[in-house]
Formats: sequence, C-alpha cells, structure tokens
Amino acid sequence: MAKGDRPWKVAVIGGGPAGIYASDILLKQLSQKAEQLGIGAEAHIDIFEKNPAPYGLVRYGVAPDHPAIKLISKALDKALSNEKITLFCNVCYGRDISLEDLLEHYDALIFATGAGRDRQWNLGRGVEGVCGAGRVAGWYNAFPQISAPPLSTRAAAVVGGGNTALDIARVLLDDPYSLSKTDMPQRIWRQMAGSRIRQVHIFVRRSPAFHKFSLQQIRQLKACSLLIVDGFSKRQLSELEPPSSPAARAVWEELKSAPEGGDGAKKSYLHFSTSVSSVVAPAGRLRGIWARREGCPGEEFFLETGLCVSAIGWEAEKLPELPFDAARGTIANEKGRVAEKVYASGWAKRGCEGLIGSTKSDAAETVDCILSDWAQKGQKPIDLTPAAAFLKGKGVAFSKKAGWFALEQYEECLGKPEGKARVKVESDSEMKRVSGLE
Repeated sequence: MAKGDRPWKVAVIGGGPAGIYASDILLKQLSQKAEQLGIGAEAHIDIFEKNPAPYGLVRYGVAPDHPAIKLISKALDKALSNEKITLFCNVCYGRDISLEDLLEHYDALIFATGAGRDRQWNLGRGVEGVCGAGRVAGWYNAFPQISAPPLSTRAAAVVGGGNTALDIARVLLDDPYSLSKTDMPQRIWRQMAGSRIRQVHIFVRRSPAFHKFSLQQIRQLKACSLLIVDGFSKRQLSELEPPSSPAARAVWEELKSAPEGGDGAKKSYLHFSTSVSSVVAPAGRLRGIWARREGCPGEEFFLETGLCVSAIGWEAEKLPELPFDAARGTIANEKGRVAEKVYASGWAKRGCEGLIGSTKSDAAETVDCILSDWAQKGQKPIDLTPAAAFLKGKGVAFSKKAGWFALEQYEECLGKPEGKARVKVESDSEMKRVSGLE
C-alpha cells in the first residue's frame, strides 16, 4: 500500500482522559507502525470539547478531597502539549458540528464523549430532592450552572454500592474545614459548611459478598463518620466465608468490625441487600423513602429524608446520527469500530468501568482498528480546510490550548492567597473570558 501524500487528519470528540489518551496513543503507534503498514507516519489531531475547560470527570467528577487523582491533569497537560494536537473548547457535537461536517474534513473520527450522564433511576423522577450522583458531584466540583442539592435535611439517602456512592456519602458528611484547602470555590464551601446533614444511609441492592467499593473508600468514610452496618447486613456478613483475595478480605474485615449502632456526631449507615421501594413526595418535594430487604417480603422500613441521590452508574449520552446500545449505555461499536471512519473509545465505548489503565488499553484497541483500516483502505480525498477557519465560518466561538493553559494559571493565582494549589472558576462566562474565546 502506498504511503499517503499528506498527514492524516483525525477528529476526537471529547477532551477528557479518554480523548486525550487516544490522541497520544494514536500518534505514538502511527510513528512506530506506519512503515510496516505502508502508510504515512504524519498525523494531526483536532480535539473538540463541548465545555470551556477540558478533562471531563478528572475536573468535574473526582471528589475534591482526592487531589492525587486530580494529578492526572498534569499527565493530560503533557500529552496535550504535543504540537500535533490542537484543542478546541466550547465546541459541541450536535450543536456546532455534525457528523457530516466531520466526515467531510477528517480521515477518522474518535468519539470519546465519556459516560457523564447518570443512569436513569426508576423512582422519583421530577421530585425535588431526588437527583443523580452526577449532579451532586458536579455541584461540589464547580461545574457551571449546577445548584446545590437540598442540604437542610438531617438524613440523606444514597442508592448504590460503588465507589461513587461512597464518595457522595463521604463528601456530604465530611468536616467542611477539611475541604477548605481543596480547589472548591468559597461559595460552594460555604454551602457545605451550612449543611445540616448528619446521617447518610447507603442502600446497596446486592449482598456484602458482591460489594464494589474499595478498602480506601470504607476507611475514608470511617474517618469522617461513625460507620454502622445494620443488623440484617451483619447477619449476612457472618454467614460469608472470608474472601480469598487479600483486597476483598480486608474490606470484609472492616465491615465485620463496624458496629450495628452507636453514638456519633455524624453517622453513615450501610444497608446491604436493601432497595428503595418508593418515595414519599407530597407536592413534588421529597419527604422520605421506603426501603425493603431483598428476599424478605413485607420487611420494609421508612427513612425521613429530603435528599436521595442515585449512584447506580453512568451511561453515555445518545449522540445525533450515531448508533446507541441502550442495554450497555454506550455508543454501539465492535472493538471501537462504529461505522466507516467512525470509532469510539473510553466509557462511551465500553461503559462505566475501569480506571485510567483500562482507558489506555481500550484506546490502544481502537487505535489498532484505525491503523488497520487505513492500511487496507488508504487515504481518500477530504476537505483540508483548517478546523479554526471552518468553525469561524460557522460562527462558532472557541478557545484553544493557550486559552486552557491560561485558565489553569488563573485558577492557580486565585488559590495562592488562600494557600491552595488552585481555586476553580465556576462561572461559564468567566471561564470563557479568561480563555479568550475566538
């Protein structure tokens, strides 16, 4: 196969870790394998991010008291600094650019839009006080235009048994002063300081044998509250054989050692094999929930609460002109292939599972598909108009890498007077101003 006579052009839709790692891996793999595949070794990648700032859930989903995970942003900065990658923020697929636009201008499209939408919970739709984990995490991470959940209730409920559920519970119970040195803006910190929540009840549908949270999450929850495992769950734990895996056994031991009750200024409750069966919401405002024990007909109890957070997982947004796998909550694909010239990577491809290591291996599989297709089909004519000129012709305002790095520096300056690494800008308009939208 003859080499191409021009650099390959690739569009990546989504500026989170999945999109940036896919871009980085594609450039590296192309330089290593191009000669063997008989294709051109040069490529340029345009990343389109719908928000004024990139990095997706690293910026807007990680709990503020987990700064080590946020250090991933430094690795993303390094990858993004590659001169063969151009970033366009504030450019939204389906609003500013279409599939037809992209197919006309690029040799390959990689959709790495993540799974940033809460999986739909069957109860409490439209009820004030019932919301998804994404809304709560977005609020305390200063995502623009997200208001605080109800914080005047004494007890809150969290539905779900993964790390996200425990993240939400911990942040709602944490001493606000321990969060005062995080990147949380003062306005949000003051809302947390004024919270009246003193108890969080975590409802896990499955038994303790199938928990999905980590030992670190359990210990952090115990550090900020009295962790209580109810009697029903305790009996289940006592009937379990100690897990063979050291990690699972450590969690089992922590849960077994937790009390069934006790006094504490703040308490977190774990209810295993328990589902929320109904919500009580006179006039559309949550007043309480009924919960039932799985496998125990008629055994229900009531919790008075004004806040119920569903943390039952995430799913990809259904995007215009792309096939959607509703069962998996992903863009329909086969090893990353969606359609001719169209690919997927990250959570939009595989669903909400795995960490950064999974995202990298997942991107490598998608990149292998792209390179294989290029080797078989070669280059075809495309419109070579630069993306900046194309966007300006459509009247789309955007910022580029320099704007994002300027916003990072601005947030670091905001943090210095308070002894913080940074303070997030939470205003959409302010982010756009600092980034210098073109």
